[in-house]
Amino acid sequence: MDQICVNTDQLRIGLYVANLDRPWLETPFLFQGFRIRDEDEIAELRKYCQSVYVDIEQSDLSEIEQRALRASAQQAVPTNRERQRTDTTQRKRAINVPEPDLTRTGQYYLDTEKLGKELERAQGIQRNATAAVSQMMDGIRNGHALDVPQLEEVVDPLVDSVLRNRDAMAWLTRIRATDEYVYQHSIGSSVWAVVFGRHLGFDRDTLVAVGLGGMLLDVGKTKIPLDILRKAGSLTPEEMALMRRHVEFGLDIIAEAGNVDPRVEIMLATHHERFDGNGYPHNLSGTGIPVLGRIAGIVDTYDAMVTQRPYRNAVSTFDAMRNLQHLAKKEFQGEMIDQFVQAVGMFPTGSLVELNTGEVGVVVAQNNYQRLRPEVMVILDSDKNPCADFRSIDLRLNGADANQHESLWIDRGLETGAFGIDPSEYFL
Repeated sequence: MDQICVNTDQLRIGLYVANLDRPWLETPFLFQGFRIRDEDEIAELRKYCQSVYVDIEQSDLSEIEQRALRASAQQAVPTNRERQRTDTTQRKRAINVPEPDLTRTGQYYLDTEKLGKELERAQGIQRNATAAVSQMMDGIRNGHALDVPQLEEVVDPLVDSVLRNRDAMAWLTRIRATDEYVYQHSIGSSVWAVVFGRHLGFDRDTLVAVGLGGMLLDVGKTKIPLDILRKAGSLTPEEMALMRRHVEFGLDIIAEAGNVDPRVEIMLATHHERFDGNGYPHNLSGTGIPVLGRIAGIVDTYDAMVTQRPYRNAVSTFDAMRNLQHLAKKEFQGEMIDQFVQAVGMFPTGSLVELNTGEVGVVVAQNNYQRLRPEVMVILDSDKNPCADFRSIDLRLNGADANQHESLWIDRGLETGAFGIDPSEYFL
């Protein structure tokens, strides 16, 4: 492949543009490599790029024109971002995770560790991940470069934990601290991405990539003033415009870091695109949004719903799932939302629920075939007083309680901490 770097003011119809001085996903061009057909494409290239890489062999050029272009190209000085992108990296960026087989989801992995035992390991993994993300965010705010290997060291054990037991890391994420949203949201998005990826049958290498991608979705917010990030009221149009630039800022940060998995870049670039085309920054729509971008958008939105924010309270998992279902086929792909609900559960392990009897319990085990009927440990009676003896009810058994002989079902999901209950007391 014979490529030369030329300034965009040297472009002409017939040249084959093989690479850009910025990621393809930051531009509206649909194909990574194309032959210029008209002046409109030249104008668009000049709008987004200062220089591009032209493939001489695939361009419509005579030998004289080739020599002239090579001579003029000597004056084109690659930018810092260009120097960081070798041909190998550009080829890797073309990696496209195939559409998952939605007919076989959930059948790829089996838990190999009990929840209680895995929770003991997962606590340390979560602490290390939180510390690494905190250090990373603070470091970037202070002018340091992104340390990708440091994050990979905490993503690896996180993935292993989710593979051993799908519920442990997810449950710890639901009861996490709420003192710093950006830090905790990064961990949450990473965990949900890996949990979702496991359900979809991704191999371990891809799970590590989506875990790192989820962790870095909001890295660009380190370039946003803290008073805007922590603002309790609505953002002004100017503040919102700046907030939306966190996607651009994030891509710049990982470009400067170098050697970042291209799947991570795809997640950052497209996690705010929406299925109906009303997302940003490029208004991609439908399956034109890469599958990893669709996954990133769902986990980012879900975690934002279930996490305490400066301007609103967290909602229960049940309410968050219902909200996502309302958004299906509008902001998100309906089939993907269905699979995410299956992956996480309407009433996940460790969540608090209220039964139709008024009793309150904590979900202690999932039912893979009837997600709305998990096993529940009842801890408050119908008057919301602590039970003298806790009892577990398996709602799979037609919802019948052997002691009371009445039909039982979950009436509603409760937010973490409802009635002063700390679910960790029943697992750790």
